[in-house]
Amino acid sequence: MDAGLVVAPPRARRLFGARGLAKLALGAACAGGVVALFLRQFGAPGAEMDEGMVLAYSERVFHGAVPWRDFLTFYGPGNLWLVGGAGKLFGLSVATERSVGLAYRLAIVLALYLVARRFGSAAGFLAVVVSAFLLAGQGVQAIAFYGSVAFAASGLAVLAHALATPAGRRRNASLAAGGALFGCCFLERFDLVLAAALPIAIMLGALSWRERMRAVAGFLVVAAAYLPQAVLAGRSGLERLAHQLLASEPGRRLPFPTPRGFPGLILTPSILATILLVVVGAVLLRADRRDLQARLLLAGGLLSAALLPTTFSRADEVHVVAGCVVSLTLLPALVAALAWRAGKHSPVGLAQLSGYVAAFGVAGLAVAVFFGAGADPLGRISAPYPLEAFQVRVGPRSFPVGGSSEAQQAQAVARTAARLAKPGQSLFVGPVDLRRSNYNDAYLYYLLPQLKPASFYMELDPQTANRAGSGLARSLRAADWLILTSRYDGWSEPNSSSKLGPALPNRIVSRDFCLVSADGLDALFRRCR
Repeated sequence: MDAGLVVAPPRARRLFGARGLAKLALGAACAGGVVALFLRQFGAPGAEMDEGMVLAYSERVFHGAVPWRDFLTFYGPGNLWLVGGAGKLFGLSVATERSVGLAYRLAIVLALYLVARRFGSAAGFLAVVVSAFLLAGQGVQAIAFYGSVAFAASGLAVLAHALATPAGRRRNASLAAGGALFGCCFLERFDLVLAAALPIAIMLGALSWRERMRAVAGFLVVAAAYLPQAVLAGRSGLERLAHQLLASEPGRRLPFPTPRGFPGLILTPSILATILLVVVGAVLLRADRRDLQARLLLAGGLLSAALLPTTFSRADEVHVVAGCVVSLTLLPALVAALAWRAGKHSPVGLAQLSGYVAAFGVAGLAVAVFFGAGADPLGRISAPYPLEAFQVRVGPRSFPVGGSSEAQQAQAVARTAARLAKPGQSLFVGPVDLRRSNYNDAYLYYLLPQLKPASFYMELDPQTANRAGSGLARSLRAADWLILTSRYDGWSEPNSSSKLGPALPNRIVSRDFCLVSADGLDALFRRCR
C-alpha cells in the first residue's frame, strides 16, 4: 500500500504557494482571533462543582489520592493528571487549570483545520471559523469531554499526515504519535473508547500489518495507564464506580433539546452531518481505497457518531457543542470534496472553484438558518454568557463566581473555617438538605487544601450520595466541619434529580453538629463537643 494515497484536490497539499506570505498572514490573523476569543473568558465565572472538582481532584491525585477509590468521578484520570501536572510546574490555580482548557480548544481548532485543509483552502478556512464559532461560548474550563475531543481530533490529523507521508521513519513516528493521541482521548474518558478505536481502524486500513501495529502500540502504551489505576482502585472501587454510573444516569439525562433554540439548533444538523460523513466516506472509499479524503470523511463521521451517546447522556450546551464540533466543522469539507469530484473533468481551475463555491455556500446557508431561527450567532461570540466574575478568596487562592452576594457569603464561611479549623481536620461540602445530591460548591475543597475531604462524595450527583447505603451518613459521623448551602434547593430538571433520599444524614447534622456562622444561604458547622 506504499504506492501512495490519492489526495484531492492536488493543490490542497501545498500549505504555501506563490502567495505564501499572504497565506501566512491570514493564518496568523485567524489564529490570533481564535486566541483572543478564548483569552477574554479567562476571568469569567466558573462552574462551582464542575470546575471546582477538577481543581480539587487534580491536587489530590498528586498527594496520593486515587480516583474511584478515594473520591467519586465518572471520568478517566487523564484530565486530572494534566491539570495537576501543570499545577506542579506553574502552581495550581484557576488560571493554570484554564490554560489547560484553552490548550484543548486550540488543539480542536488547529487539528480540524489540518484535516479540512486537505480538502482545499476554503474548507480549511471554514474549519477555523465554524469550530471557533461553536467553541467561543463555552468558556475555557479544563473539561474532560473537550480534552477527549481535542486528543481525538489531533490523532486524526496526525494519522492523516502519516498516510500522506512516504514510508520511512517520519511515517512510523507519525503513526505512533497518532495512536498515542487517541490513547490520550481514551485516558480522559473511558466511555469514549469507540471514539478512539473506530477512526484508528479506518485510517490504518490502507497500511501494512507492521505499520498498523506501530499506531496500535502507541495507543496501547498510553491506554495501559488504566492498569495501575484499576489496581489501586481495587475491585470494590470499580464495582462502586459502575454502580454510581448506573444509579445517577436517570437523574442526569435531559430531553432532546428543541431544534429552534440553542443547543438543539446545532444538534439536529450535526446528526445529519454525521450520517452524511459516514455514508459518503464509505462510498468513496469503496470506489478507491487509496483516497485519503474518503478515509478522513469516514473516520471523522465515525468519530462524531461515537461522541453522540455521551452528548445524549446529558444534552446540555456543553455536551452538545463538544459532541457536534467535529461533524459540523467537516461538513464544508465534505461538500468541497463532492464538488471537486463532480468538476474534476472540467477545464483547469473549475474543479477547485467549485469546491470553494460549494464550501462557502454551505457556510452561508448555515448562517442564514441561524439568523432565521433567531439564534443570534454574533451575540454568542461577543457575549456568550456573563463575563463579570466575583472572586471568593481564601489566603492566596481564589475562585470566580457569578454573583457578588454568592461570593461574599461563600467567602465569609470559608474564611471562618480556615481560621478556626486545624490542619488535617475533615470537611464536607454539600446542601443544607442532604436528601438532595444534585450539586455542591466543590471549589471550596480547593480553597481549603489544609482540610481533608470527609467523604468519598466530593462532588454530588443525583442518586449517588443521597441513596440508601451510599455511606454518606457514616462519613458525616466522622467529619469535623461542614459547609452547607441552600443555594441549589430550587434545582429542577425534567428527570429524577428531584427525588429525595433518606433523611438520616439530616438527622446526624442536627444531632452532632453546631452552627458556627451563617451568611445568607451558606452556613458553617462543626462537630459539637
